[in-house]
Amino acid sequence: MMLKNLALFLGVMLLLALPVSASQFPDRLPSITKEEAESLGLILTFGQGGGGWEGSNFVNFVQDFMCANHSQDVTNYIRVAATYYTDNEAVELFNGLLKDLPNYTDYEYDMTDDYGQKIGVEFCHYEFDSGRNYVSLKSFCGKRYLDGTGFTGVTHTYDVLANDHYLVSAKVEYLVGANACNLEGLAPVLLNLYLSRIPNSTVRVPVNSSVAVPESPEVPPKGLSPDAAKRMAETKEGLKALGEKWGSFVVVKTPRGDVIRVINSNPGYSGDSSALGWKAKYYGNKALDTFIDQVANYLPKPLGLFKDYFKADKDVNIFSDSEAVKKTAKDLHVDEKSASFYNDMSDIENREKAMSPYKNAVPSKIETKPIEVVLNSMGVAIKKTLAQDYRWEFETTAKIAIRYKKAGMKYRDIIRNTIDEMRDTTTGMHRVNMMNRNSKGDFNDQEARIRFYLNRLYEEGVI
Repeated sequence: MMLKNLALFLGVMLLLALPVSASQFPDRLPSITKEEAESLGLILTFGQGGGGWEGSNFVNFVQDFMCANHSQDVTNYIRVAATYYTDNEAVELFNGLLKDLPNYTDYEYDMTDDYGQKIGVEFCHYEFDSGRNYVSLKSFCGKRYLDGTGFTGVTHTYDVLANDHYLVSAKVEYLVGANACNLEGLAPVLLNLYLSRIPNSTVRVPVNSSVAVPESPEVPPKGLSPDAAKRMAETKEGLKALGEKWGSFVVVKTPRGDVIRVINSNPGYSGDSSALGWKAKYYGNKALDTFIDQVANYLPKPLGLFKDYFKADKDVNIFSDSEAVKKTAKDLHVDEKSASFYNDMSDIENREKAMSPYKNAVPSKIETKPIEVVLNSMGVAIKKTLAQDYRWEFETTAKIAIRYKKAGMKYRDIIRNTIDEMRDTTTGMHRVNMMNRNSKGDFNDQEARIRFYLNRLYEEGVI
């Protein structure tokens, strides 16, 4: 009897020592079908699950949706994501959102050019909402330039706690004026459809079927001031005028207003000047450089030494920004993307200009011409390599950022993780050291360049 009681006592103690599981993983997380998405005018573009491995406390599933007739040039989308936790982590995360999201504050600060002149403002406006077991944060962020151009990107995220174990979210991202359907109104519809499939879940988010149309002249764009709406209308008129120069334009009617598409059906027009006019300007400028070199020989010595300053100032006045990119691309034999980054960040031209008086002080003779040609070719090769390295760094940054975006990260997290990964994988590379040495201003630090690339990707609607 004593041995029996001892065995019973040890058995009970052993059971108490075993870990207790709060709940088991569901057999399968709910999902929204392709047919259901199509019935709402959407297409299912991505679906993937994760977690559930041995030792993990969660399993998740993510789906992305886009407008059925979306433009290939923009990445406006809705993402519905659900995570099931076996413990109380869902409750803790939701309480953290409930505490942190109301603390987002609006901001607006000036943007300046390389000379410190104000060119516009960058801004963000936040709207927070909450209800029974849900929180919502909507942001309007963008840039407004003094010339009347600019853009506004909207991100609206809903987070819902269901049955204390499900954390479900719906996030919609789009550029104002670039939507082919009402993504803003469809996001809560998709979320509620998903929530209805979670057993015993009664929580729902409010659905607003009358979302403001950003481009509608009758309804002021939500989040934009009357002045911004006026500038938007002026921009549309400018696009129509540009379309008339390039060939034609079409106005596409969408649920969110008019989208103007410029059609370049005139191959002889390249934006700032005709193809023939561009060639005449480029080669005429070359001839003018040669003429300045010859005239400099007859100028007083101190004045002639600064001929490269005259040529640089001449180029600034002759070529527009877009033409300067084309000129660099042709001079260095690189694509225009590489040339654009080179013009924005390289410091080689400034150094050459600063050293030019000393170089010009050395007499040029027939015997030295071969050496001058070789040195000039080497200089072009270095510039070409630098331009191509900027393009490589940009594309490497883009691949990493897009991967983090597809993982569902927020913009600020994408920035932080992309910078960290770029540092871990590229620090010490010869090409990175070369860019650090030959870039101007803040761009001699890789982090500043990465942030510049990420801003470019944001403006292009990639992230």
